Amino acid sequence: MLIDILNQSSLKFIKRNHLMKHIHYRYIAIIVFMQCILFLPACKVAQWGETVFRQANKVSDSYAATMRPFIRTAVVYDQFASVADFSALFLTDEARMIYLDYFFHRTFKTQEEQDIARQRLLTENDYYITFYVVGYQPPVIYTTGRSLFFGEYEAQGPLLGGPEAVWKLSLIVDGKEYTPSDIRLVEMPVEYRHFFGIHWSQFKSSYKVRFDRRDEHNKEILTSNPHRVSLKFSSTIYDVTLEWLDMVYRFPE
Repeated sequence: MLIDILNQSSLKFIKRNHLMKHIHYRYIAIIVFMQCILFLPACKVAQWGETVFRQANKVSDSYAATMRPFIRTAVVYDQFASVADFSALFLTDEARMIYLDYFFHRTFKTQEEQDIARQRLLTENDYYITFYVVGYQPPVIYTTGRSLFFGEYEAQGPLLGGPEAVWKLSLIVDGKEYTPSDIRLVEMPVEYRHFFGIHWSQFKSSYKVRFDRRDEHNKEILTSNPHRVSLKFSSTIYDVTLEWLDMVYRFPE
């Protein structure tokens, strides 16, 4: 009886040992297989990836990089709450030419058509000082401390342009302030959206803001010399300014 029990125990031990060896060998095989995949020559893996996942050719970021000096941005806070968000692109002669270089990279035009487009934008700068402005404000504000408990709020008007706009806009050049000739809500061209980068989204409003290039005395406000230029945004409660230092608006004559 005792011998039978010992024989059965030995048999179970042998079977269990055989099973563990079998599992051990299977894991060794899997590990070897994974190592073969992971440590294949990098060129083979890259070739396989390019064959299966065809890669797009990326456009150089140089266009957006050269446009960055013309963009300013600011976020207005009241304690920890965001009140408004403004970004502006100053459309100097140089900025307009960067835009056209990028546009012609994407859209074929003959040399004659390119020359006409460049001259048209430069001519616009003869008469106007122009900005693209991207902005956002919450649709409602909570004006009192009771709002948290009673849900009281006030709906806000449009961001810019028009008598009911929450924010008014003015241009300051070398310390002198000017009012805009027109502010238009626009659908911004995709090239300018690319230039704004993370500062543009579908939740923000886009405006084209223009100021007369000559003052009431018919003197040029901006010339081919460096100027200190600011855009001032003012609400009934807050002020915020975007500033460009030593900015040249026109190409030298």
